[in-house]
Amino acid sequence: MHATMTPPHALLLCLLLAAAASPPAAAICVPRKPGAAGKPGHQHTPAPVNKPKPMPTPTPAPPKPKPMPLPAGADIVKSLCLKTDYPDLCVSSIAKQQQTTPPPAGGKRLDGAGVLRLAMAAVRVKAGEAKKAALARAADPRTQPLARGPLDDCVESYGDIEYSLDHAEKAMAAGDRDSTGTMLDTVRTDVDTCDQGFEDREELKPLMAKEDAELAKLSSNCLAIASAAGLR
Repeated sequence: MHATMTPPHALLLCLLLAAAASPPAAAICVPRKPGAAGKPGHQHTPAPVNKPKPMPTPTPAPPKPKPMPLPAGADIVKSLCLKTDYPDLCVSSIAKQQQTTPPPAGGKRLDGAGVLRLAMAAVRVKAGEAKKAALARAADPRTQPLARGPLDDCVESYGDIEYSLDHAEKAMAAGDRDSTGTMLDTVRTDVDTCDQGFEDREELKPLMAKEDAELAKLSSNCLAIASAAGLR
């Protein structure tokens, strides 16, 4: 005769048999958030991160123009020409003379006296050109007979300019500032003498006005350079 099991005992036996037959549950790993506190049940909220504002893109500056190469002594030429009434003409006329004039001997830098000599050379060249133009107009049969006398006076005045420049250079070489200034003043007067011959005859057109206007500016530059350089 088999023993009869009570319901509680049968339920317990079924649970034990089920536990023995079931495979062990796999462990589940839950990764911890970085910076999480070790205390159970505490949830860590990360602090908000302030992103840096992007810097504005700077506007690139325009490229600087490359300086043009200047001949030796250009600094003193510019500084002295700025003392004249016609600085642009001063610089350009001296630069033209530098193309045909040898630089100072021994590698010396151009000084005030050298600048003045170049400015005087520009006057000399222009006076020579004006003299040729006056001779050509005086010989031109289309020229008014009354204009031939003033033109002859202009030819003589232009010759006097060359004479005065020669004596100004000699005075500079001797260190005679008074004579240098006097001869440069004479150059300026010789230019006015040519103009005067036409002004005295109102019916005549001033045939040498263009040449005389440039000669007046060039000779004025010489006087200003001589004063600025302490040579008169």
